[in-house]
Parts: sequence; C-alpha cells; structure tokens
Amino acid sequence: MKKNIFLLLLCGLFTINLSYAQSRLGIYAGYGTTWYYGDLNDRILTSKELFGHYWNAGFVYRLNSRSSLSLNYNNAYIEGADSLAIHTFNKKRDLHFQSDINDIAIRYEYQLFKKFSVRKKQLLTPYIILGIGALSHNPIAILNDNEIELQPLGTEGQFIEGGEYPKPYKLYQLSVPTGIGVETRLSNAFSLRFELINHWTFFDYLDDISTVFADSTRLSQTPNGELAIQLANNFQKGYPSDGAGRGNKNNNDTYMTAGFSIVYRIANGKQNGMNRNVRKKKGKKKNKHNCDAYD
Repeated sequence: MKKNIFLLLLCGLFTINLSYAQSRLGIYAGYGTTWYYGDLNDRILTSKELFGHYWNAGFVYRLNSRSSLSLNYNNAYIEGADSLAIHTFNKKRDLHFQSDINDIAIRYEYQLFKKFSVRKKQLLTPYIILGIGALSHNPIAILNDNEIELQPLGTEGQFIEGGEYPKPYKLYQLSVPTGIGVETRLSNAFSLRFELINHWTFFDYLDDISTVFADSTRLSQTPNGELAIQLANNFQKGYPSDGAGRGNKNNNDTYMTAGFSIVYRIANGKQNGMNRNVRKKKGKKKNKHNCDAYD
C-alpha cells in the first residue's frame, strides 16, 4: 500500500497538463528523522536510540506569492523505552513500544517573504506550516522475540466489564501538524526544502500508556488477559495495586519530523514560450511600427 501511494503521487507528475493554472502545482518527496514525546520518552532532548525515520510525498499548490496549500503523506516509525528514561519511576516500570504511523494532512503554508522571482532571487525562503490531518498507528511490544499488538490486549483494563476503566482507544486519530520550513531554489523547476514539524494529537495512546494500572485479577479474566498482564507491567516487585499510576493522562502524545524534500514545480508553458521569444529577439530595438517588437 505504501508503494502504491508513492507511485500514485509520482504518476501525477506525468499526467498534468502544462496550463497556466497548473503551473502553480508542484510534486515533492522527501526523507528524514522522527521521534515521539509521551510516557515512554521523558527526555526533552530525545535519546539518539529513539530516533526513527520517515518518508513523505505530496502535492503543493501555490495560492499567491506567499501562500500555498499542500496535500502531504507521511510514513513514520517511532519508538519509546523506559530503559532510556531519566525518571526513577519510569526506569522501574521498564516498558517499551514501537509503531508505524501513516499520516495524511492538508497543510497551509505561509511564506515570510515573497516567492522566488526571475529578477530578485532569494537564497532562502522561510515559511510556517499549519494543517489538519488523520493518522493511523498500531503500538506493539516485543515479547520473546515476537511482535505483540498492544491495543487488542487492553493493558489498562479497556476490556474489563464494569468499573471506570477507559474504553478501547481507536487506531485512527486526528493530527495537527504545525512547524517551520525553509526552501531554496535549485533551478527553475526544482527546489529543496527542510521542514521541522510537530504533529499534535488529541489522545494519549500512541504508546499504549495513559492512565492507571487495572486490577490484575479482573485483567486476567479478559479475552487476552495473560498477555495483557505481562505487557501492562514489568515491575520486578510484582504487579502494582489497582489504580496505581501508570501514565500521565494530562499530556497527549505527539511526534516530530525533521527532514528534507525535493520539490518539482510544473513549468508554465506560456511563460516559457515568452522567454524563448525574448531570447530570440534580443538586441532588437523597440519600434511601434515593428510587429516583432515585444513588451
């Protein structure tokens, strides 16, 4: 599916007519690093071992000299581990997770300066980004060299009948990408971008951790109780009591991306034709009686 999305975006490059309106359109693809913030990463400066990777692709449409809209797709890999924590409780909890994220968003981009022009070339053009999108995620843990999906286990009592435990969280969520970028022009058709974006979410389960420990007896009676017990807790001194803190539900999870992308902007056929005429007629004097004179 990932390859199909990427090929679809590339095919757009060869199926677009070079009309005036479409000359505002560009296609891009990129690669970079990603990391997440949540209960399984308590560091502001993330450990180098928790950096993942992502690739992205999309379309960008110029609205005017300073504003653009883009349709962006991210495929990212994130992970977290208490073994790299700095707080004592987190180290003792000793849980971990990893997850693939597929995120598609519509973004508004506002350039802080005017776009590149023929007469006034700017080396760098900074811009800000604000968007809205949807992501899919699926946190897993490794147990005896096997990948175990955590959401179906209900590690915080989601599948316990009765009580005040949380409901099962969804694997599809809203996201709000906000960030900054800078673009440099490589040629008339190509440019290079660097973007640093924080992808905000409205939930706290990217890492499968949010609230409290469920009652171990009742948790063991759920459909996947045995696995849920093993992956809900890794304290060496036994399972914590019902209601003991497991995560911080007041802080939603988020993930960051930082990377480069190459943008190909569709040429303006009319403008290119005019430029060819200008080069051909270079050196001719303007003459109101000369039908070959140009503006």
